[in-house]
Amino acid sequence: MIHEMKLNEKPFYNIAKGIKKIELRLFDEKRAKINLNDYIVFKNTTDLSQTIKVKVVGLLRYNTFEDLFKDVDYNICGPANSLSEKLINIHKIYSEEEEKKYGILAIHIEKV
Repeated sequence: MIHEMKLNEKPFYNIAKGIKKIELRLFDEKRAKINLNDYIVFKNTTDLSQTIKVKVVGLLRYNTFEDLFKDVDYNICGPANSLSEKLINIHKIYSEEEEKKYGILAIHIEKV
């Protein structure tokens, strides 16, 4: 199956450069449909004609982003100067209420 998702410019280019190897999302209805070996086409939100196709090579679920970062180096989910900075940036996108409601999905990806 092929899924489509939008990404802000910085994470989009971090995937393109091979820096970002895990995409983080809430485990909502849409993300619950993602399976191993599926593909995701990411579209750059600043230019939707720019796309990157990746293969899903791993899926991990967590209750919170903080739980996730106890297992996974936060820098492979997109670079940050510290864990606290990473959590602050993530909570600008996903509220703590959404995090508690849905939980977290860490999608391990490889460019194709």
